[in-house]
Order: sequence, then structure tokens, then C-alpha cells
Amino acid sequence: MKRNAFKGLICFLMAFSAATLFAQNATLDSVCESLTKNTVTTGNFTQEKKLPSVKRALKSYGTFVFCKDGIVWNTTRPVKSSLAVTSTKLVQFTPDGKQTVLDGADNAIFKSIAQTVTALFSGDKAALEKNFTVSFSSTANTWTMSLTPKDKTIAAVMKTITLSGSGNAASSSFDSLAVEQQDGSSVTYTFTEQQYKEVLSNEEKAFFAAK
Repeated sequence: MKRNAFKGLICFLMAFSAATLFAQNATLDSVCESLTKNTVTTGNFTQEKKLPSVKRALKSYGTFVFCKDGIVWNTTRPVKSSLAVTSTKLVQFTPDGKQTVLDGADNAIFKSIAQTVTALFSGDKAALEKNFTVSFSSTANTWTMSLTPKDKTIAAVMKTITLSGSGNAASSSFDSLAVEQQDGSSVTYTFTEQQYKEVLSNEEKAFFAAK
């Protein structure tokens, strides 16, 4: 009986060690590599905005598109609107079809978010490290990346961007993004119902093609 129990313990320890080795914690490299496998990511978002002068958090809801070209935020409530963000421009769309194109250089925060997401989904670790001081940590099934802007103009407005997700070294997902500003305000996006595909739809392409 003792011998069988000992053998059972050895088998359990070997199996546990193998499983632990297989499911290694995520690293910055593995997260970038994993996210590049998802050419286009879509899903739902909840935005929670906190302002120093307002006690109650302001919430909005909608759908999103992440790809190497940038981000599309389709807000469905409380007010319908769409916003396409690339590394060079922001395009606002109203329900009646009107659009306004803004120079990305005039909005440092949106530009930084777009550059960050684009770098993540392009696997461009060098771009992240060029524009930000990167701090990365992970557990067995979660990861967190904190980005502090190096550009003094951006740093004067934005304190940090914190991205987090789930998964390990083999596979990772991007679940939330939080922006903390120097004035004490913050915006947090939580992503759910994520789906992955190879190409943008014609409607999604139109957001990025707007001039």
C-alpha cells in the first residue's frame, strides 16, 4: 500500500510539474506575439470616466474594433456616436452621417492610445519601448502592462496607460485599458464578448478610409 501511495504521489508531482511548465506566465513578448495572431478583434466595451469635480463615474457603452490600422469606438448609449482613431487622425461620426476629421497631433491622449493598441496588435514591441517606459507583470492567468509616456508634451497631460488581460505565455487576450491623467481624471475601458477575424468588413474599412 505504501509503495502504491508513493508511486501515486510521484505521478501527481510529475503531472503537476509538467502542467506548470506548459502553462508559463505571460511575458511582454508572448503577449505581443499572441495578439498579433488576431488580425481584427471586435467586441463590446464599457467606458467609465472619473472626473475630480464629479462624484459619480460617467459610463457609456458600445462596441469596438481593434486592428493594426487603429481603433473604432461605436458608442450605443447613452448617446450614439462613432470615433475612428489612428496614429495620425481622429474621425468623429454622428448618427445622421456627418463626419469631422481632427488632426491626431491635437489630441495627445487619443493618439497615444491608438499608437499603443496599434503597436500591440502589430507585435511592435520596439514602438512601445520607444514611446513609453514599460513595466510588465503577470500571474498564472493574468497580465498587466503599465506604460509611462516618455514624450514631455504627452507626459504633461497623461500619467499612465495600464493594459491588462488574461491568459499565459501560450495565449493571451486584451481585457481592459485604463488611462490616468495628470489632473486626476481617468478613463477605463472594459472589453467583453471578444471575437476574432481575419479582415475588416466594408463598413469597418470605411471608418479608417474617411478623410
